[in-house]
Amino acid sequence: MGLPDKSFKADANIAAKVEAESNPMDPNQHNEGQPIRQNLDLAGHQRSKFMTACAKEHRNSLQCIEDNYERKDLCQPFFDVYKECRREEHKQKLEENARLSGGSGETCVIS
Repeated sequence: MGLPDKSFKADANIAAKVEAESNPMDPNQHNEGQPIRQNLDLAGHQRSKFMTACAKEHRNSLQCIEDNYERKDLCQPFFDVYKECRREEHKQKLEENARLSGGSGETCVIS
């Protein structure tokens, strides 16, 4: 791979056009895109959408696997707790999306 092209100049107009074309605000969409969810860390930075509130349960299930790698059946209670935590977290996100988009969530077909 060669050196970057130093003659390249960023153009804000082109960037705005590309952004508008890749994310059209179609009035026929039910919620005009994903609602903006503020998920800030202690420093005030936006967290990754892959961050989860089930980190403790996740860590416990992985620790159990490390400790009992030959008998994973002993870890099933830890797996069940983690799965239930993720289910509850998903349910809360669906409810929040419905609230932020102005819908009741009753007609939503996403499961």
